[in-house]
Amino acid sequence: MGITTLRERIDQLEELFPDLEKVNWERSRERWRLCKPSISLTWEKDLSGDNFISKVSSFDVFSHEKTVLEIGPGYGRLLKSCMEKKIPFRKYVGVDISAENVKYLQENFQMPTINIIHADVEKVSLEESFDVVLSSLTFKHLYPSFEKALSNVMNYVNPGSMFFFDLIEGNSRYFEKDNTTYIRWYNKSEILEILKCVNLELVTFDQVQHDQDYIRLLVVARKPSSPRI
Repeated sequence: MGITTLRERIDQLEELFPDLEKVNWERSRERWRLCKPSISLTWEKDLSGDNFISKVSSFDVFSHEKTVLEIGPGYGRLLKSCMEKKIPFRKYVGVDISAENVKYLQENFQMPTINIIHADVEKVSLEESFDVVLSSLTFKHLYPSFEKALSNVMNYVNPGSMFFFDLIEGNSRYFEKDNTTYIRWYNKSEILEILKCVNLELVTFDQVQHDQDYIRLLVVARKPSSPRI
């Protein structure tokens, strides 16, 4: 069965069975609730976060006055790169749905300026307000899209805050053979529609190369400094 045909069947089933979306949401989360901080999260490769952080740094968004939020830090690729590159920040907060990931990160990044929270990004309540939001290799797994995650995070970011997240560009979505790992591709028009719905402005589309085999679309967006009229 082709990917396009499979996507059409998923759409038809969701229309026929409204409760299916709730079931799919739950099973898509179960995959990540139970995951452990290992290279199984990144194609069985010990990936560095250097290329992603270097790309973000090129937009001159980091400083000692800025607070950073990372969604889905996993085993700490981005945070490790920030530490090695001496990226300045006032505070760095990570939100991860896996208790195992959170425990690992808390044990390995014991600094007063770093806080790792065990929560679902769509529901989490945060005590900080943020200036920079990062997410790598995570948004493609959020069912049915990453819109609710962004919508919730928007409650905790300052005007003018910057967002950086990567996606697979295309027009597919499905559950993998394990029946729990959800993956969705996005075309640029879909991304723009989601940004509009959550009141984010696109800054640019770019690319980030995680390694020679994995190049992803990088979305750079900004929360407006003043409300839209």
